[in-house]
Amino acid sequence: MIFILLLGNSLFTEILKRDKFCPKGKHVYITGGSSGLGKEIAKLMASKGAHAARSREDHENLKFTAIFADLTDYDESIRALNEASSKHNGRVPEIIFCCAGFSLPRIFIEQPIKEFEKTMQLNYFGTLYTVHEAVKRMAQQNVKGKIVLVSSLLGLCGFIGYSSYAPTKHAIKGLVECLRNELILYGISVHGYFAGTIDTPGYHEEMKIKPKVTHDIEGDSKVTSEHAAKSLYNGLCKGNVFITTDIVGDAIRASSLGISQANNAFYDAILCFIAWVG
Repeated sequence: MIFILLLGNSLFTEILKRDKFCPKGKHVYITGGSSGLGKEIAKLMASKGAHAARSREDHENLKFTAIFADLTDYDESIRALNEASSKHNGRVPEIIFCCAGFSLPRIFIEQPIKEFEKTMQLNYFGTLYTVHEAVKRMAQQNVKGKIVLVSSLLGLCGFIGYSSYAPTKHAIKGLVECLRNELILYGISVHGYFAGTIDTPGYHEEMKIKPKVTHDIEGDSKVTSEHAAKSLYNGLCKGNVFITTDIVGDAIRASSLGISQANNAFYDAILCFIAWVG
């Protein structure tokens, strides 16, 4: 009986959530969009008919509207959002992707406190500044928007070498959980992306300092930025709140939900069992 109820619930949920994301004609704002995942999201959104504006920290030749800003500075974050909105008569972007972030993997007792502060400032506050202002404007302008916060699988777990990084991504998960139900009042949907290892320029930089034991634990498995962007897009189209890149990430997500919304009750129950056995 429980099996039948779970199966029925999962099928009903999938029908209700289907095709919830259509970026065509929408103004999309992406932080950290100059390379890696952010850049691929911008390309994907443009291919779906969206108008993409990206805050970035370098000046490479890109085909999208780009805005240079230091996202660790509140005033700079607001200026970047203002600049993006000005191109649409002051209207806030309907879709926000917060992708800016970095990692400095080191052994905890060997890592300078300044690196903990620097990582939190960009990964969490760099996201918070943009989201806080964008959400206020969405509410004021009656924009039924979508907020997508990029966390990491390390926002669901943690291990040696990532003590300066994992807590910043756990903070993003907490923000998603709080805003997901708080912003329903305004018709604003909130999603979290808990990506696994992505082959990006940032990944190659962190490999230069990553402790061997950290690399041994996580292994060499990684996905391309293009694959990660498509996984995120597919999850948004399904209406999922917590989105991952692969089956391993999905198992970790399902076993770490707490009181968060399941993507699919039947599927998540199976994944929880697999994670428990594993």
